[in-house]
Amino acid sequence: MTRSAKSALVPLVVLWLAVHAALLAVILGAKFLFTKTVLVTLLVMGTLAFLFTQIRAKPRRLIHNP
Repeated sequence: MTRSAKSALVPLVVLWLAVHAALLAVILGAKFLFTKTVLVTLLVMGTLAFLFTQIRAKPRRLIHNP
């Protein structure tokens, strides 16, 4: 390969690597972001479900006025 052919391929290789690095970053970022969001949502829903099932209504006497 001549020197000019190598110098023409280097920017293309760098561009190829940059595009793939950006795509990988987007894909992995979305994966971990959505995973974290789902886990936090499940944790909050589980906590709320636990708290609301522990609340008991106080029994009240019915007021009867004859």
